[in-house]
Amino acid sequence: MNEYEKITRSIRKKVSKVTLEQQKEILKIYTEAIENMAKKVADEKEDSITKKLLNEFTKDLISEKITILKNISKSTTKSITKAAGYGIKTNEEILKRIFDLTGVNSNVNYEGLFSSTKKKIINDIVSGKLYKDNKTLSDRIWRANNKFEDNIQYMINKGILEGKSSLELARDLETFIKEPARRPWAWSKVYPQLVGTVIDYNAQRLARTSINHSYQNSTIQSCNMNPFVEGIQWHSALQHGRTCEVCRERHGEVFPKDNVPLDHPNGLCTMIPYILKDSEEVAGELRNWLDGEDNSVLNEWYQQYGLYFAFKEI
Repeated sequence: MNEYEKITRSIRKKVSKVTLEQQKEILKIYTEAIENMAKKVADEKEDSITKKLLNEFTKDLISEKITILKNISKSTTKSITKAAGYGIKTNEEILKRIFDLTGVNSNVNYEGLFSSTKKKIINDIVSGKLYKDNKTLSDRIWRANNKFEDNIQYMINKGILEGKSSLELARDLETFIKEPARRPWAWSKVYPQLVGTVIDYNAQRLARTSINHSYQNSTIQSCNMNPFVEGIQWHSALQHGRTCEVCRERHGEVFPKDNVPLDHPNGLCTMIPYILKDSEEVAGELRNWLDGEDNSVLNEWYQQYGLYFAFKEI
């Protein structure tokens, strides 16, 4: 593992932490929604589900779905913002290492250098510009929640057929929050279509994908602003049962930094800035350029981004 990969993987762990925190937040959002609905149903204390209760429950379901949409959208946007920052952080750390070895106090304004790129990455995901179907993040979350609504409606219909009381339905809703393996056998017999259903799966899948794409895209875009990066190397997770054949074939492949495919939904792959020279060699090249040696690549880079640096005038 070279020095650039070490930097990337260290930061990639932070993205994984963001993803884990987001998963917990989404589960919390669904749990609160279900508990709200269950409490309202239980408060009715009816021996069976009446038409009046059914109408009220349907209104509550729509209301909770809207609340879920707003909360998940807000939470996911916050997470993709963090992920975009970490993708940029990879190249920031690499450049800092090189500049430190050069011995030049560059006074680099990294926040200014990458700020417009970071904003565009976040906006492209939230607005849907990153994807061919142009679906916004809110559209995707709403679509993911359609399955949740269908599952709850299915439970209501089954509850009516089974002659369940409002209290029994409330308890069944609370059971639905649990992992499939923790649900009692009797519950699964009543709701066979939901035996293996994870209540928040679709929203979790969407969030993981959005976070990963934000991180990967910010890595790609910031690599294009790093003159020493010659390509982007694809590193697959290579997890048994979780890595598809396409990602296995891509493992180790170096893509041009302006033409890198994004990972598929639910992906776990990492993109490593590909620099052939070690940091000391690169620092030497930078030092020579600062001392007057001609370097067309660095000349062009400085013409484009020089206002964020304070170490050279050309």
